[in-house]
Amino acid sequence: MSIGPLARVELACRDPHRQREFFARILGVTPAEPGNALRFLLGGVELVLRPRGDALFAAARDAEPGTLLAFPVEDAELERWHRRMLTARVAVLDAPGPAGAPPRLLRVADPEGNVIELYAAA
Repeated sequence: MSIGPLARVELACRDPHRQREFFARILGVTPAEPGNALRFLLGGVELVLRPRGDALFAAARDAEPGTLLAFPVEDAELERWHRRMLTARVAVLDAPGPAGAPPRLLRVADPEGNVIELYAAA
């Protein structure tokens, strides 16, 4: 017995529409459906932005756990992504180090406090 590849990630959000704008406008990911859809196709994985407090993701009283989503990008693009995040006033958690110094990555916080990591693909 074995399981197949990861098919879907559902990200619990206090404000799914604000998250949608972050993924669409800042990261440039196209929604899977036209209009105000909360679904994105990332390669072979579907990302669903789901309201926190529904039947699947109950609202927590204490601090809610965060999620890290990592995306490979070309090494030459990391600086451009870094500038884009600064221009958009996105909280940069880790800026890319010197070129050629592994690991080359950029970590930012999305509007919900999750970590988005863009890393140089090998």
